[in-house]
Amino acid sequence: MLEVTGLRKVFFPDTPNEKIALDNVSLALDPGDFVTIIGSNGAGKSTLLNLIAGEFRADSGGIAIDGVNVTRMPVHKVARYVGRVFQDPMAGTVPHGTIEQNLAMALARGRARGLRMGVTNAKRAIFARELANLELGLEHRMRTDAGLLSGGQRQALSLLMATMGSPRVLLLDEHTAALDPARAELVTRLTAQAVERHHLTTLMVTHNMHQALTLGNRLIMMHEGRIIYDLAGEEKKRATVEDLLHQFEQIKAVSDRTLLA
Repeated sequence: MLEVTGLRKVFFPDTPNEKIALDNVSLALDPGDFVTIIGSNGAGKSTLLNLIAGEFRADSGGIAIDGVNVTRMPVHKVARYVGRVFQDPMAGTVPHGTIEQNLAMALARGRARGLRMGVTNAKRAIFARELANLELGLEHRMRTDAGLLSGGQRQALSLLMATMGSPRVLLLDEHTAALDPARAELVTRLTAQAVERHHLTTLMVTHNMHQALTLGNRLIMMHEGRIIYDLAGEEKKRATVEDLLHQFEQIKAVSDRTLLA
């Protein structure tokens, strides 16, 4: 379904600031897989998502979605296959557009724009049903500008927008990190419901190890541009936060010894 093969990405190559962000990363997801990604800052987590979304170009390697090679595809064409929610609640919506206008744009994502961008009564009925699932009363405020919503409301709206049109892959980049605990819990619950309802193949970056363990059917840990730990099925269900911390400390100790050698 999603196949990442031998991805390599280097920033500022051949300079004193050279940074290997991804180093021969390969990953395969089946339809409906929900994979959480953890790792330290600079491990390559967001870079991986940016490459899949078409925001960055890989130096080498390939990306295929449903058998379609999207490695060199421009970002607006990759958007046909990919929905995304960012860490910043302000990033996923157009603040001066109404809720219904934002949803209409999301519905037309990756398609030629024209009269379909308009908000018809039929679309309003669809939007109202979907907004009701958020349990925030936004179905009664569809002509409110998105910029007037709270951070939690905007992130919930961004999640709904990302799943409009049934994307083949959903990318979540620390999408609850900027929210207060109550709103983070709500958006986390809405995420699990949306992924299950739409049977979405999902990659979610998080620094919350408890969240990484409780959501999804697979967990990967990244370090220095590589996948160094991969848990799935019953092994993931049995794992604890302490197990993840122990694994990370082991990897970090090996890296530190290598640097000092």
